[in-house]
Amino acid sequence: MRERRNVRIRGGVQGVFFRATVRRIASRYDVHGFVRNVGTDVVEIEAEGAAEVVNAFIADVLAHPPPGARIDDLRSEAVAVLRETGFCVKADLRMRAGE
Repeated sequence: MRERRNVRIRGGVQGVFFRATVRRIASRYDVHGFVRNVGTDVVEIEAEGAAEVVNAFIADVLAHPPPGARIDDLRSEAVAVLRETGFCVKADLRMRAGE
């Protein structure tokens, strides 16, 4: 069954090539979606594909972060399947004060 997950990883995840690492790991899986910075200490990943493939991809990202990265918190939730293709690094999403 196809699913899409939104994953937010908080910690020392910016300035350590986290997004590039996620994109490299994604290239080894049949997953589609994106990765981007959100605010100053969050990386957001949306990954879509077969449920077992998405789970394996996320586990691989967590098991192999780039040197210097620190993962303090992870939040994951199912979101609507978009049936997009490809996996890319998106532009940063900057948060307004209080968000």
